[in-house]
Amino acid sequence: MTATTTTSSTRTMAARPRRGSGVPASRSTKQVTFSRAPRRASSLSQSPHTLRPWTTLAPAPRSRKMTDQEIEDLLVFQEPPPSELDGECYGCGASLQCSSEKAAGFVKRETYETKRRHKQLGQVLCSRCHLLCNGKMVPGVKDVGTRLAMEDENQPSGDLVTPEELRGKLVAMRNRKSLVLHLVDLTDLQGTFLRNVRDLVSKNPVLIVGTKMDLLPRGSNVKDVADWVLQYVEDRGLSPIGVVLCSSKSGFGIRQTAGLVKKNRKGRDVVVVGAANVGKSAFTRSLLNEMSSLRSANYDIGAAQIRHKPVESEMPGTTLGVIPLEAFQTGGYLYDTPGLHLEHRLIHMMRPEEVKRVVPRRPLSPYVARTPASLLVEARMGAGGEDEMSVLERISEEDEGASATYLWGGVARIDVLSCPLSTHLVFVGSNSMRIKATALAEEGGEQHREREREALGLWNAGDSAGLPEEDLEGRTVAELKDLLRGRGLPVSGRKADLVERLRGSAPAMQQATEEEEEEEEEGELESVRARGGLVPTKEVLVRPPPGFGDSIEPVVDICVSGVPGWVVVCAKRGAQPIKMVIRTPKGVQTFLREPFPLDCLEF
Repeated sequence: MTATTTTSSTRTMAARPRRGSGVPASRSTKQVTFSRAPRRASSLSQSPHTLRPWTTLAPAPRSRKMTDQEIEDLLVFQEPPPSELDGECYGCGASLQCSSEKAAGFVKRETYETKRRHKQLGQVLCSRCHLLCNGKMVPGVKDVGTRLAMEDENQPSGDLVTPEELRGKLVAMRNRKSLVLHLVDLTDLQGTFLRNVRDLVSKNPVLIVGTKMDLLPRGSNVKDVADWVLQYVEDRGLSPIGVVLCSSKSGFGIRQTAGLVKKNRKGRDVVVVGAANVGKSAFTRSLLNEMSSLRSANYDIGAAQIRHKPVESEMPGTTLGVIPLEAFQTGGYLYDTPGLHLEHRLIHMMRPEEVKRVVPRRPLSPYVARTPASLLVEARMGAGGEDEMSVLERISEEDEGASATYLWGGVARIDVLSCPLSTHLVFVGSNSMRIKATALAEEGGEQHREREREALGLWNAGDSAGLPEEDLEGRTVAELKDLLRGRGLPVSGRKADLVERLRGSAPAMQQATEEEEEEEEEGELESVRARGGLVPTKEVLVRPPPGFGDSIEPVVDICVSGVPGWVVVCAKRGAQPIKMVIRTPKGVQTFLREPFPLDCLEF
């Protein structure tokens, strides 16, 4: 270290005489001593910002580049417990966490820290919601179908939310003063209506909102359907303030629903409740879009300021937490809530890939199956060699009635034990669920076991339900074009051309279907096989209405909980009772109801 010394110099300066001092300038002198600060021997210790232009620094020694492992060893984060992290995913409402990639609400640590630093935790979308937005079926709730799928893949299910936890989040909002929008699926009304809804919403007013109006059969009358829904709800002990039908996909009825919300809210919050996969998040998004439109009479600046909306997907249980949305300028929130997982619905017992196949994307179409009388006549003609007229006369004289077995998409089987000759069964459902009608199989026999095996393979990804050729003539041009589009065929030409084109493609479609059944036999409806196949769940004795007449009328609807669609049982007035046995997977409930107002049936 170099020693420093201090130098000083003394100068004699002539001091300026003070004004009025009387002293001559030549005699006024003063000694002034200057001290010079020592100069540093080296400038290397100075800051680079204070160095003079002529100062140079010696080059620093070149350091070795750190490896990735050394960097990871230095970057040790103290991970807080998930309960200590702030914020929720705006898409599903799950609490944000950075510890488990398999669980809902997961975000990367860097993303979370960046959003937290900029106070943007309300704009975070978790990894699961990203996958759902891209069409992936990522489960979030621990139901029967999810457990089966995860057991096959040897994945733990501890990160999933239980249905009881979701229900607890709704019960916590019971005492909140609000307008309740109870959403029901019009294609599965009995399976999605909450009979104990008062336990969740207390004495708050309830508005029934029927969703998926676009999936009902073509020609359905809106007023008739609304009156039918209101009658069903009132018969179950609920007195709603009204019923409105809508479609989140097409926008039908959304404006009317927003008007009713604006009229009946009266400063309260609005809570959207319903069963899982009923379309709550899609409805919430459509409602916000309507309230954000400047051309709408229901415009609200609060809704217009919402940029991040809940995520919608085909996966049951998309929403996992209560999502508050400041949709009203005058105060109050619009709450999107988790869907309730009802144990009696088939959709919660199916694997995610099976759920995606059963969800319809086009309007349900009614299909009139072969009558039990025709099946019985065909069986007896083949056995005894009698003609059709003699067989019908003998059946009428014996008054024994007809019988048949119907397999519906591998999820239900209807054994008609006895019925009048005028009985018809109309299957209203997705075109991916095929129908097969055969003669009645005796319990425990070889035919019975054959029906069970056939029931597990009645799925078809196409739009053809195996219609007989004679049924094509009775279809409309629009329906024929839909069938052609499903088969990838041209849709131009007259009706006769369309029918001929469909008939020409039938052998190729049948061969392709048989090949698909052989290839996919092992992977079809594994969830139904896992529950022991189709078991008897309900014995039905239906009496047609009294009276006389030759017209065939709907008598009752058969609904399988969780399956979009229903079966219409039709017969003449005053006919003999219809006795049936309905088989479904174990635990799936079957409902009987008043016939849906379907005006497009022709026999």
